[in-house]
Amino acid sequence: TLLALLNDILDLSKIEAGRMLLENVPFRTGEVIEDCVKALIPQCRNKGIELRTRIAPAVPAHVYGDPLRLRQILTNLLSNAVKFTEAGWVEVRLGIEEEGDRSGKLAFYLEVADTGSGIPAEKHESIFDQFTQADGSITRKYGGTGLGLAITRRLVELHQGRITLESAPGKGSTFRALLYMEPAEVTAATSEVPDTGAGDRVWVESR
Repeated sequence: TLLALLNDILDLSKIEAGRMLLENVPFRTGEVIEDCVKALIPQCRNKGIELRTRIAPAVPAHVYGDPLRLRQILTNLLSNAVKFTEAGWVEVRLGIEEEGDRSGKLAFYLEVADTGSGIPAEKHESIFDQFTQADGSITRKYGGTGLGLAITRRLVELHQGRITLESAPGKGSTFRALLYMEPAEVTAATSEVPDTGAGDRVWVESR
């Protein structure tokens, strides 16, 4: 827990100092999503909830971007969703936003939806603040540093994007991050592993 807190503080410090630089390398979109999802399958199985992914067919199989920071964004959102969902499901969705592109980059939307406890409207903005969480009693039960969402919002903004939240108590939550990334042509460097990218796929993991 202490190591996680130190890493979060270091990341936040780098971002605030303007020293967090994003890589721009080709990677497989589906692989990043699958890696994050697979890491949470045991926890979902233990809780008896379903964990699903849905990648729209329009999503390019390869893009230029920072796969490490994309994993960090998704892992933060996905871990929170699993943590605060006691029954039902958690779903990851990746698609293309219709609002157009920016300097040759496509607008990708990354959503993490759940059937968890939900968040009151008055807390929707403050939960992105440092060391702030929506419910102190839940925090004491599940733990956490209160930095994950603050870092996530900063990382999304580094991608020239934004993050929004739709949620209400008892109705679950949907975090939606808009990210700008450039499609990559398939080359020897980007296709060493058989692609598992586009298309609708669902994992259902439960007891």
